[in-house]
Amino acid sequence: MFVLSEQCSTENEWYFLRYQEHLKDLHGNTSLDLNSFRLDPTQCDCANDSYYYGVNQGGGSVLCLPCTSNYVRSKDGFGCTISSSASCNSTGTNRVFGEATIDGSLISGSSASSSQPRIGGSSCVTCVNGTWPDLDGQRCTPCANVTPRYNGSASSLSCCTAQDVQDGMCLTYVQDTSSGITFGNINRFSSPTPSAFIQQHLTASFYLCRMNLYSANLQSSTRTLLSNATACQVLANIAAMQFYYGLSGYAYYLYDTYIWNPQVSQTVWTAVSSRTSIPFLAYPTSYYTEISSSTYSWIPLTFTPNGIITFKLAKYSATGQFLGLVDAFDSYMQLCGGGYTDGRAAFTFGTSYKRSCNIRADALWSSPSYETAFFDPYIVFTQSGVQQMIPASVVVVNYVSNTGATPNKNSDESTWAYHRRFFLLDRLSGLSIDNQSASIHYAKSIQIVTTLSSGGAYIRPPMVIVEYAELSSSSIGQGNIVQVSFQSTYRTNLDTHIRDIWIAVGVLSGVGILLAFARTTMWHTREGKEIIDLHTIGKLFLYICNILASAFFVVMAGVSLWWLIFFKRQDAVYLVIPTSTQQISFTVLVVVAFILKTFDILHLIIRQASMDIFFIDWEKPKAGSLNPVSVWRSYFVANEFHEIQTFRRINPTLQLFFLLFLLKVINLENVATVQSGVNLFPSSTDYVPEYNGILRVGIAFSMWLGTAIIQYLVYIAFYQRFFEDSILNFIDLCSVSNISVFILADNQYGYYIHGRSPHGTTDVNMRDMLVNLEREANQMSGTRGLQAKSEEQTFIIKIDRPFRIQYDVLLQSYQNRMLTNTTQKNSEQESEALMRSYKNLNEFLCSFIDHASPTYNYIVRDRFFIEKILNYEFPVASELTGTTGASGSIFFVDPEKSFRQAMFAGHENSLLMWNMAIFLFIDYFAFNYVLAGIITYILNLIAVKMRQSLGRRNLAKKTLIDKRFLI
Repeated sequence: MFVLSEQCSTENEWYFLRYQEHLKDLHGNTSLDLNSFRLDPTQCDCANDSYYYGVNQGGGSVLCLPCTSNYVRSKDGFGCTISSSASCNSTGTNRVFGEATIDGSLISGSSASSSQPRIGGSSCVTCVNGTWPDLDGQRCTPCANVTPRYNGSASSLSCCTAQDVQDGMCLTYVQDTSSGITFGNINRFSSPTPSAFIQQHLTASFYLCRMNLYSANLQSSTRTLLSNATACQVLANIAAMQFYYGLSGYAYYLYDTYIWNPQVSQTVWTAVSSRTSIPFLAYPTSYYTEISSSTYSWIPLTFTPNGIITFKLAKYSATGQFLGLVDAFDSYMQLCGGGYTDGRAAFTFGTSYKRSCNIRADALWSSPSYETAFFDPYIVFTQSGVQQMIPASVVVVNYVSNTGATPNKNSDESTWAYHRRFFLLDRLSGLSIDNQSASIHYAKSIQIVTTLSSGGAYIRPPMVIVEYAELSSSSIGQGNIVQVSFQSTYRTNLDTHIRDIWIAVGVLSGVGILLAFARTTMWHTREGKEIIDLHTIGKLFLYICNILASAFFVVMAGVSLWWLIFFKRQDAVYLVIPTSTQQISFTVLVVVAFILKTFDILHLIIRQASMDIFFIDWEKPKAGSLNPVSVWRSYFVANEFHEIQTFRRINPTLQLFFLLFLLKVINLENVATVQSGVNLFPSSTDYVPEYNGILRVGIAFSMWLGTAIIQYLVYIAFYQRFFEDSILNFIDLCSVSNISVFILADNQYGYYIHGRSPHGTTDVNMRDMLVNLEREANQMSGTRGLQAKSEEQTFIIKIDRPFRIQYDVLLQSYQNRMLTNTTQKNSEQESEALMRSYKNLNEFLCSFIDHASPTYNYIVRDRFFIEKILNYEFPVASELTGTTGASGSIFFVDPEKSFRQAMFAGHENSLLMWNMAIFLFIDYFAFNYVLAGIITYILNLIAVKMRQSLGRRNLAKKTLIDKRFLI
């Protein structure tokens, strides 16, 4: 007779339903198979304990045979014993129920035969010293896994009961119930909740780790009790799970107060004793001072550019088992995972590594690829031929102090709390005691920071900076994605370098400001001013902007080139790329250089577009002809002058094309990666580090400067010699057209291009023009120069005040007539008056140039060497009788053709610097050379169009040439 055991089926089903309810709370899903969770639904049992199991030789079924009256089934099920209602526990907690003696013989009754079962009796047996009843109360077993202490009042050892066991351990003789120790089973994060895992393990791990540290209990006279190493690791894990929160009752508080820094007098262990079984979790407050001291010399720097820094991790399971010392490749340090090659890049010394990825939230909850493990980091190095290992610190960004402060979120590292243990994923502590809530914690970002010290002779123990985030159970099945990142950075103290940068900026700026004062003084003299007015102060400010922009740009370029060359070419690593904070000084250089240079270019455009300019027409009407000379020569010269206003030897469009070709096609952009050495064409398996702004500026500047120099040399040595020189062509055009150009850049300073034809007239037919050119080529006519037998056609002019006053009078009359003519276009009378004003100004300048005016005269001389160097003309005794150079006008022979200063061609360096400043500024913040090239092209085009538009308007205003003819 046998039946299915109700206990067998219903109990398993209850456990499953309870688990199913929990899954329903977490997942909102109950579509699971009940039968898949039954232990064994086919198991059978006799109906009650009045039957015993019979022996069925060769049979496949269970025999249930009845015991005789007053007998019940024995404990092993194959016999019957005398029925007794007595309980051993009623007479003592150290007694067990027994059916046989120690030698195995029955206590009473007879042996079993073929016709009847084994008949025996039972009794309660007292467990001997050092043993205790098991949970079933059937046999005596050794005491709990913790060896009990001598209690001080008797010579015997007694065991704790099963009810005193916590987490599988007997804590009777190691716990301290009188000190009022409390235990905080809270999972610390945004929403702290009681944790089932912490409740299960915290109390036991604390007391077992503290065993021989509590002086109130003495040790056994026969044995020495040591801290349970596994329990200490569990306690350390819980402290890491609670982010080292130090409030009373939390794991770190218990660890720090009672184990690491106990306040009571110790008889076995003290704070200065060897900690063989107790992990240390936090560094002292003096740690930062020690590693940042100038005398620090722990870890010598012996790495080559491609050397691998050996980073080890002591790995522990959540329950404290030591799982080995593993290499810290990305499979251990990164949730992103990866292969060995990629992992080596993360620990290649001097290479800044950064990797981020997106992970499904469901994978963090359930994927076996992610485990809950805890790590203590170490750095391994060789010193004096001996391999050493030093622990590395851990900085938990989420750390909260007892006062609620978050020091690890500050930038001041001296206030940080440095710990030892971290984890990547915690799936355990987030399950609440009542199973009503669940959450996991994961390392949102990990950063390994290695600091070089003592000028690159040593390195500090690396820091592992970890920031955690939380996922609640509501994220399961929602398709949520989380982003995690890992990076390895290197840094060094760059205070000396930064100080040198600002010293260079200060020195250049100081010299530049003096130069700005000198340039303002020269402008003030050339402007003919006698007092310092607001205009003068404004000029000083603009000159300062110009010179400071150049100073900042030169320092920026020098710093970037220095870092590019020495970082990429170092044989032994001693120099690392500045951090984002350390790059602030360089960022200031880039921004200020761009802004100030832009102001300078705007000033240049406005200044050039407001110069006084007049085209002196030397042509005379033919004898006997009443028709005036043709205006087309003036139109042609003015149009050509308008075209060359924005002419430059270095073509910006061509420059950008070659620059982008080198950087993007030849892949010189890869020189700017944060790694020692150069790999222009990395394979798909190679890790390509991020770019650095300083290195990008360095390689872009060097390529820009190199291509600009090549383009300039090609133009000077080849293009202008064999094709055309726009400046010389314009001077030739003036001579052929019989037109001179009179330019006043300042009130009393300017340029003169002598275009008077040696043939006297140029308004001729084609035959006469060809004859004149042929005669000139054969030197059968006069020279083109201003002076007799001279070829000098370009001059720097310095006019005196009387001449300027008369020029202004005639110019004002001329411009007033132009304005009147503009408003009264149909008035022939006004047109005639305008032509008279134009003719008066033209004749005045002609007579001045021809020395035909006794009131206004000038001399011609060469500039002295010092004047050429300083670009300033000193007043000297004049050859004019009764006058001095200070009161008369002077024409300085100018073979360098300085009248280009009235055009873009005379400011090539400033414009080139401005173009570079734009390109470098955009790329420094965007890390995109193509975008920088596009914006540089657009801004340069805007500057060109602005100069052309304003220059056209100025020419139309000053020369009586309609702007519609200036194309």
